Amino acid sequence: MEQSERIMVSRRLKWIQALLGFSAYALFALPYTRRTRGLEKIQPSQRYLFVSNHVSLLDTILLGALLWRSGNYPILVLGAKKAWCDSWVRSVLSKPIGFLLERGKLNLNRIRELETYAREIERFNLIVFPEGTRGSGVDVAECQPGIFYVAQAARAIMIPIFIENMHLVSTKTGSFHPISGLRKVEIHFGEPILPEAYLGLSREDFTEFVRRKIAGAGKKEAVFQLQPRDKINQLQPPQPAARLNPGPLP
Repeated sequence: MEQSERIMVSRRLKWIQALLGFSAYALFALPYTRRTRGLEKIQPSQRYLFVSNHVSLLDTILLGALLWRSGNYPILVLGAKKAWCDSWVRSVLSKPIGFLLERGKLNLNRIRELETYAREIERFNLIVFPEGTRGSGVDVAECQPGIFYVAQAARAIMIPIFIENMHLVSTKTGSFHPISGLRKVEIHFGEPILPEAYLGLSREDFTEFVRRKIAGAGKKEAVFQLQPRDKINQLQPPQPAARLNPGPLP
């Protein structure tokens, strides 16, 4: 869509997104996802601002599939027009779900476009990849300032997401690995963040806040995965045996 438009959430749009979500879930999410954590925290009746790390254009397809499965659609994804319009397939896929902008420096017109996108929170769940470009899939890069203006205008509950091991399936410059990438991807949905927790932050503090929340969504779950209860108990020092008091002898 053009950045000045407002999308009407018609039955046709919902039907198209449901069809895309079902197809993405069956053809991509099921074969390539190993585990999803935290999705039960998301309420279908609520509109959220999802912020996620970014490795591949397949991130959008994967999140769209999972949010369709949980009932959190329609969605609207903030994306780069150049990345999504360089082939007719990507252009067709992005049309019902994307809010596409030209890459460029942040200026007053760009801020207005971001605020227009943010106001769509009334009708859509918003998905933003704050790094601004596709990263390594291991570390979360510095977030671009655009997410600050989106969050300030949307004033919505924010959900950080860390997509783990997507680089084993596809990357920005690498090829698609349809066989070796099977059952490799893990998606971690972090704790919901209320607007009151971030609206008072400066732009610089907020972008670092978002980066840490995205990275933490994956690391927190990884700690529990690597240290299950029995392993944690093994790491604890043994407690001294209680000394019995036999009491007075008869």
